[in-house]
Amino acid sequence: MKRCARLVALVVVPAATIACHDAYDSLFLDPDRSQTARIEYLFTQGLIDADFPIHYGEWYWQVYHNVATWAQLSGTVNDVNMMRPVSDQWQDTWTDYYTRAAMDLKEIYVLYAALPADQKASYEVYIHLGKIVNAFTTARTTDLWGDIPYSEAFTARQTVGRNLFPKFDTQESVYDAILQDLKDASAALRTLSVVHPALAKQDLLLGGDLTGWRRFANSLRLRLAMRLSDVAQPKAAGIVQEILLDPATYPLVEAESLSVAWYMDPSWIRDHNSSGNRSRATSELPQQAWAPKLMLDMMVTDSDPRLPVVFDSVADTIVRYAGLPSSPQAQLPPIDRKHYSRLDSLMFSHNDNFPGYVMTAAEVEFLKSEAYQRGWVTGDPKAAYDSAISLSVRMYYDTYNRNSAVIRKLAVPSPAAMSAFLNRPGVAYDGTLQRIATQKWIHLGIVQPYEAWAELRRTDYPVLPQDVIGGRPLERPVRIVYPSSEITSNSQNYQAVRAKDTPTTRVWWDVK
Repeated sequence: MKRCARLVALVVVPAATIACHDAYDSLFLDPDRSQTARIEYLFTQGLIDADFPIHYGEWYWQVYHNVATWAQLSGTVNDVNMMRPVSDQWQDTWTDYYTRAAMDLKEIYVLYAALPADQKASYEVYIHLGKIVNAFTTARTTDLWGDIPYSEAFTARQTVGRNLFPKFDTQESVYDAILQDLKDASAALRTLSVVHPALAKQDLLLGGDLTGWRRFANSLRLRLAMRLSDVAQPKAAGIVQEILLDPATYPLVEAESLSVAWYMDPSWIRDHNSSGNRSRATSELPQQAWAPKLMLDMMVTDSDPRLPVVFDSVADTIVRYAGLPSSPQAQLPPIDRKHYSRLDSLMFSHNDNFPGYVMTAAEVEFLKSEAYQRGWVTGDPKAAYDSAISLSVRMYYDTYNRNSAVIRKLAVPSPAAMSAFLNRPGVAYDGTLQRIATQKWIHLGIVQPYEAWAELRRTDYPVLPQDVIGGRPLERPVRIVYPSSEITSNSQNYQAVRAKDTPTTRVWWDVK
């Protein structure tokens, strides 16, 4: 289930890597074919390795077998093992971060420091963009594991091997570092006057749009600041206020057209994403792709307009929906399409044009609504909440209609239909965090599963029904345990975090 193999050293990013395929040569200067390590190539490779579009193997194992089950984002035929992490596959996620994604970006600093003075101005942009990408991939990693090696990681080359065994940094210190990096990067990009001529071609995410990168950095900083809402409220509120009270300095992703997503053609996905993506994984896992009962019931009750593009109806003579309960004890056989709904096939199983969503305008509006609801910033929480849901509906319809197999495109619901939906009893803004968080969970869903799981752990909304088997309640994991490779190879430093290393020990920001 691996993506393309490549030579990786733990302390040095290689100058050449094993080429997977050359189908995307025309899109950008291919780092896999370079015989010389260059900053622009490492930046492109860093974007690829950051997993903006979650790759096939990760969808197959980590998402569908674990995260989607624990957060009830998809319906799964469960058993006593449903809460058990697929440990070998999570080891791959850990290794990918340390030997691929973060390593690519850290190596940029080494090459930049060695540049002649007259070239540094042109290449400076990659330093700032690299900070943003690193913040994204580091946040995902620390949200999964909590404390991680960070400040001493990736420095063995510069320290001549002294940091081969990096210490574990607290999650708080990791968050402080990446939040500062995001602020610094946004500020630097605002005043940057010289840009490397190859950037537009090498930047597979935003095509060299520096304003787009600033919006991404500020929106990501807003997301991560809100993650601290319960564990470090003064710090979180201060960052949120700084961003929302100065939109000229801190522009955000506030329109659907500004959403940050990985748009690559199907040939790229097949060649560089283990011959597939979410579509292949969804198709190959029929027992993990049922409609989750809790989410489906909410959407059916409130006549959610996203329903027909997110879930298939039951195979019956009339259109009706039925979700699969998460609890093994509540799953009544036969589990088949005549009795239960599935994730919509045209949306999820046969849609190679499904973007890898990174930051959506809907999420930003949910963040703003929460900031207003908490009283951190003066604003209208209802207006932001309504805007978030409207943007979410539009995004889901746009994603569905991107599928070339969809012959009859579906029209986005009319303003009148949206108004009626926003006034439904289970949807209408009621002034509570629970209402905001629940709708945000529906929006993120199986589209952004890691974010959905993180937000569920932070807010504890929606309240998930207890999973039971044989009358015994099952305890949900709230973090991933460290991989055996790290425990073995970095054993001395592991002792400092050993007591925390259980699947039921909450990460630092998860205090509710």
